[in-house]
Amino acid sequence: MNESRIPPEHASPEDERLDELFRAYHMACEPREVSVNFMPELWQKIEKVQTATFSFRRIARSFVTAAAALSMVLAIIGFVPGRNSPAYNVTYVEALAHNEALSAPSLTDSAEYVLDLIHPDTPQEDIAGEI
Repeated sequence: MNESRIPPEHASPEDERLDELFRAYHMACEPREVSVNFMPELWQKIEKVQTATFSFRRIARSFVTAAAALSMVLAIIGFVPGRNSPAYNVTYVEALAHNEALSAPSLTDSAEYVLDLIHPDTPQEDIAGEI
């Protein structure tokens, strides 16, 4: 039984090995006898796969819906104005002026700075006693 269409005189050993492999495969996978329940069983298998796919789609859609709802809520929270804090109602110049007023050195800080420049090696306690 030569399944290949190559004449036997032109067949190579690889062709014969391939034919033997096909024969072994055919014998291993002999077709079953078709029963009356073949089509209903086939449709049950198909519907089983489709219901698994459908349930996955349903779960995926619910996650997408939940993500869209959460995005909308976060967008609304981000755009709704919050509390009227004085920090949000101050201009940039006013904030800089306020910061300058807080960080301005006092008179005693200036005196200590000058004394540090004059006497860098003496401890602070000795200099403070001289003032």
